[in-house]
Amino acid sequence: MKKKVSLRVIARVSFYYEALLKLNLPNDSYISSKKLEEITGVSCNQVRQDFYYLGISIGKQKKGYQVEKLFKALRKILSIDKGADVVVIGAGRLGRALSDYKLFKVRNINVSALFDVKAELINTTIELRGKKAPIFHIEKLKDFLAENPTVRIALLTVPETCAQDIVDQLVELGIKGIVNFTPKILKLPINAKNVQLVNDCIGASLYKIVYQIYQRK
Repeated sequence: MKKKVSLRVIARVSFYYEALLKLNLPNDSYISSKKLEEITGVSCNQVRQDFYYLGISIGKQKKGYQVEKLFKALRKILSIDKGADVVVIGAGRLGRALSDYKLFKVRNINVSALFDVKAELINTTIELRGKKAPIFHIEKLKDFLAENPTVRIALLTVPETCAQDIVDQLVELGIKGIVNFTPKILKLPINAKNVQLVNDCIGASLYKIVYQIYQRK
C-alpha cells in the first residue's frame, strides 16, 4: 500500500527539489543535508528525517546524497515523473508570464492552453519555450477539457471579481487542482470532491515579510 505523505512533508520535498534544480549539479556529484539546509532553510536534521521517512536511503556517510538518484526519488514522490498538463485561466500579463516560466519544462509541466474573454487575445497564440500555446475564449473551456482529459490542473490569474465563479466552473468541469494567483481568498464549492485548491496570494506573502522586517527593528 502506498504511504500517504502529509502536505507539510510534500512542501519541504518541493523545496529540496527546487534546490537541486537551482544548483544544477552534475548527476554523479553528491549533496549533503547541510547544503540543502543552506539553500532551503530546512534544518539538516529535518532533511535527514524526511528522507528516512520517505524511504530515501541513497546517502553515503561524509559524502551525502547522489544528485541523480535523489532527483529521481524526489520526482517520483512529487509525481513529477508523470508530468502535468495545465490550463491558465486569464491571459493577461501575469497569465502569460506564468505560462512562460522557464523552469516549467524541467518540472515536466506543460501549459496546454490559455483562456480569456478579451476579443484581442482570442484565437491568438503565445510562444512558450519553442512551442506555441493557443488562447481561447473561456466559453471554449468545457469543450477543450472534454477533448483533453489529461488536463486536470488550472492556474487562475483572472480579476478577483470573477475568480470565485471561475473556480466553481472549473470544479464542475472536472478540474482536480487549482492554484489561485488572484488577490482574493477563494473557496471550493460544498459539493467538490477530491479537488485541491491552493490560494497563492502574492500580497499575503509580501505582508508577512514586511511585518517580520519591522518587528525586528
